[in-house]
Amino acid sequence: MKKIVNNERMMLRVCDLYYNRDVSQSDIAKLLDISRPTVSRLLKSAKQKRVVEIIISDPQKRRYSELERRLEKTFKLQEVIVADTVDDSNQKDVLAKMAAGYLNSILKDNDVIGVGMGTTLRYIAPYASKQFQNLTFVPLLGGSGNMEVTLDANYVVDVLAKSFCGNGLHLYVPAVVSRAQTKRTLLKEESVCKVMNCYDRLSAVLVGIGTGDDRSSAFQSGYYSEEMKKHVREAEVCGDICMHLYGRDGNAERIEYNKQVFGINLNKLKKVPYAIGIASGIHKAEAIRGAIRGGYINVLVTDAKCAEALFQLEENEASTGNR
Repeated sequence: MKKIVNNERMMLRVCDLYYNRDVSQSDIAKLLDISRPTVSRLLKSAKQKRVVEIIISDPQKRRYSELERRLEKTFKLQEVIVADTVDDSNQKDVLAKMAAGYLNSILKDNDVIGVGMGTTLRYIAPYASKQFQNLTFVPLLGGSGNMEVTLDANYVVDVLAKSFCGNGLHLYVPAVVSRAQTKRTLLKEESVCKVMNCYDRLSAVLVGIGTGDDRSSAFQSGYYSEEMKKHVREAEVCGDICMHLYGRDGNAERIEYNKQVFGINLNKLKKVPYAIGIASGIHKAEAIRGAIRGGYINVLVTDAKCAEALFQLEENEASTGNR
C-alpha cells in the first residue's frame, strides 16, 4: 500500500526529480514508494504555492503573440506567424526564417509538401531542418514562362528538396496553356500524372500570395497578354495563388482564365492539413484576405504592418456594411 504524503520535503524531492533530473512521474512514484496521483498532486501544489515557477523562454523573442491570436480569431485561421516589418531587401528572408521554423515544427517523416512559385519560398532553404526522412517536394504548377528561373516552382522544389535532404518531383509543362484540349492531353502523360496524384496526399503546402496585378509574379511571368491583363482588371481580381486569380470574396471559379492554368486546383488546398500562405507588405492585405475567404490557406506568415492592415480592412468593411 502506497504511503500517504503531505509534506514540503517530499514536494521538493518530487520537484527536483521531475524538473531538474527529468525523471518521469511513474518512475518517481516507484522510487519514492508513493502513488502516481500523489506525484501529480505534489507537482500541482508546488506550482500553486510558487515552490516552482514555470517561465516560458521564447528563443525567437516573439513580440506579436497577441496580434497573432487576434488574427487567428478574426479570420478563423489555424495559426498566424507575424514577423518584424523590415526594409524590403531583408523582408523576404525574415519571413522565410519564420516559415521555416514553423515548417520544421509540423513536418513528419514521409510527408509530401506542395510548393508554389516565388522568391520568398526559396529563401526558406538555409533554415531547413535535416531531421526528417523521405520528404517529397512537388510543384503546384508548371513552368513559369519568361520569368526569372529562381521564381519557378520546379526550381524552388529543387532548392528545398536539397536543403531538407528530401526528394523532388518536377512538372515539366507550361504554367498556362493556350487551349483546354492541350491541358487534357498533357494530363495523360505519366510524368504529369505522377505529380498530380501527389496533390491528394499533401501534408503541407507553401504558397506565395500575389496581388493579381502588375506587381505580382504572375503578371511578370510572360503568360499574360495585354488583352488578358485588361480582362483581369475588369474582373476586379484582388490576388493570385499559383497563377490562379480570385476576387475579394475569394472566388476563383468565375475567372475564366484560371481554366488555362496547369497545376493544382485551388479547391484542393482546402483539404491540406497545413496550407501555409506567405506574404508581406501592406499592399498584400487585400490579396491575403481574399485567400483566407476562399479557404486556400489556413496558416499565415506575414509582417507586422501587413497584419495591422488586415485588421484595418475588416474594420473599414464592418463600418460601411459592405461585407
